[in-house]
Amino acid sequence: MQNSCGSTSDTKFSSPAKLVHYLDLGNFKLLPCSIKMQHNHKQCQFFHYFKDRKRPGDFYSTDLCEYIEKDMDCPMGDKCLKSHNRVEQLYRPCKYKARFCSFFPNNMQKCEYGDFCSFAHSEHEISIDMIHLFDMDEDFYLFHYKTVMCPFNQSKHDKSLCVYSHNWQDYRRKPNEYFYEPIPCSSWKTTDFVASYEAGCKLEKTCDKCHGWKEYDFHPMNWRTKACPNGVTCSRRKECSYYHTLSEKRWIFLYKFIIDLN
Repeated sequence: MQNSCGSTSDTKFSSPAKLVHYLDLGNFKLLPCSIKMQHNHKQCQFFHYFKDRKRPGDFYSTDLCEYIEKDMDCPMGDKCLKSHNRVEQLYRPCKYKARFCSFFPNNMQKCEYGDFCSFAHSEHEISIDMIHLFDMDEDFYLFHYKTVMCPFNQSKHDKSLCVYSHNWQDYRRKPNEYFYEPIPCSSWKTTDFVASYEAGCKLEKTCDKCHGWKEYDFHPMNWRTKACPNGVTCSRRKECSYYHTLSEKRWIFLYKFIIDLN
């Protein structure tokens, strides 16, 4: 199984004027708490019980173990290749501070975790690219659109108008970082809910075919190469992957020529 997380985080500056506190994920919740006095377990770097404990290393994925999900003992124990609690899921480099806290932005004082929260409490803390602030030009839709999971509270905005992805069917690999042909992957079922990336295709991000219609339609070899059935009356003209006038049409032979030169 390909591991979805990388190295640990640290305390760092996100800007010259703002010191952002990041937890040391490599040591967080690995050891039992020895503090005898009563204290807030949610703001403690040590674990207090099984659901608060984090195993060392990055050998397990952020997907929740099916046994734990059913409130059963996992037969694999600590050797299980999936997470055994929310701490193991969220306090990983690929998940940590990748979304805003549910109390963001106006009720941060209500968060019981404070600096120990796995979610971002400000834009200075967020660990992902804030792509909604990028210029929405051709490069944006080719290389950034839907390539980042949405960091906002998903119940408070229209997902269909959001530039971020909200599930694996909605997600795109950046075509300038991953090579994949403008051909649908035979393993990826576009009509089924994809619970994990591995469930969609066992080759995961190394697959050289498109995973879902977003990757296919917004592939640099496909985007704006076909006429939109709704023409200039298209209600989603800006986000639409088809061209609406000849001035919007992309001539792929020029793109192929540039790729060959590189």
